[in-house]
Amino acid sequence: MNANEPIRILVVEDEPAIAADLCFVVEEVGYEIGGTASSVDEALKLIEDEDIDGVILDANLRGVCSSCVADALRAKKLPFFVLSGYLQRQLPEQLSGAPFLAKPYDQEELTSRILALAK
Repeated sequence: MNANEPIRILVVEDEPAIAADLCFVVEEVGYEIGGTASSVDEALKLIEDEDIDGVILDANLRGVCSSCVADALRAKKLPFFVLSGYLQRQLPEQLSGAPFLAKPYDQEELTSRILALAK
């Protein structure tokens, strides 16, 4: 991450209204949207192809667990946090060990988590 370049965040969320809110908050804190994905395949392609600095990752995308996305993020050493309506302890190990934010989320906590992606 170069200090003069904007911080680019990938938003991986399959609920359009939630994805829009996440994108709004990402831009509100001064970061750029590095892409949006609503499926595991889309997320994996963007992680491979785009220059991103951090990721917001929904635990379940269209009924598919996103644990392989978490594995790809760890392999590239990209910071991320998991967003889910499930309890953290209900998630597979690849997801439960990551920073976590429960849905519905508090806007201040969401902002704090997004800001922490760049640290």
